[in-house]
Amino acid sequence: MARAEALLGEARGGLTALERIEAEGYAVFCGLAGGAVTRLAGGLCLNTPIPAVELNRVTNVTDALDLDAVERVFGGKPHLVSVPPSVERLPERLEARGYAPAYAWMKFERGPEPAPPAESMFRVEDAIDAGLFLATVAEGFGAPAGDAPESGVADHPGWHAFLAWDGDEPAAAAGLFVDGDVAWFGGAATRPAFRRRGAQTALLSARIERAREAGARRLCVETGERVPGRGDQSYRNILRAGFREAYLRPNWRSPT
Repeated sequence: MARAEALLGEARGGLTALERIEAEGYAVFCGLAGGAVTRLAGGLCLNTPIPAVELNRVTNVTDALDLDAVERVFGGKPHLVSVPPSVERLPERLEARGYAPAYAWMKFERGPEPAPPAESMFRVEDAIDAGLFLATVAEGFGAPAGDAPESGVADHPGWHAFLAWDGDEPAAAAGLFVDGDVAWFGGAATRPAFRRRGAQTALLSARIERAREAGARRLCVETGERVPGRGDQSYRNILRAGFREAYLRPNWRSPT
């Protein structure tokens, strides 16, 4: 029994590290986008001006999440609450508030092995222009490019931003956040005109190598779960980049 409890504690501890690095990485992204980051009891609220529900959510949650405070933060704005499998009582409370299960995300992780070889027509570079980076992300999430605010803040400890270029056109964007020996890949999107041409694979490869250079030993990323009839290109790209499935994390969408 003691051994089983120890193993469970190790699993939860590992999961906590992945949830924490994602939350801290999203907090940097949210700040760059001109949004508000609110730390409250039991979670971190990320409220961005980009009108995509995936970019407006509560993460790194516990069963103690203050739902009254969450309601005050978002003020009726659609948002998600991402609930990892170790948080067992919160779903019942969310359901009582009118939240409904939404599209879940699969969390992936990998070690510091080199990125698999990946041929691409795209040129990947550090994103120097934060406004262009954010506009590319916004368009990739289906929001008008003009909704991404101008920002001159692109330098933050541990934060790396990349653009994949097709000639003079930015095709896709992606972020990387490294803290100690853990790295999170997020804030990534491809503009509709450039999809299914290898931009995501190129950006995954570039971020893996940068994370390794920064000393990361545990790399993580997430994308939507596999559902029959729904595209899974991102899922397959992540697996091909050497990541493995870690756990499925439900998202609860706020009442409309």
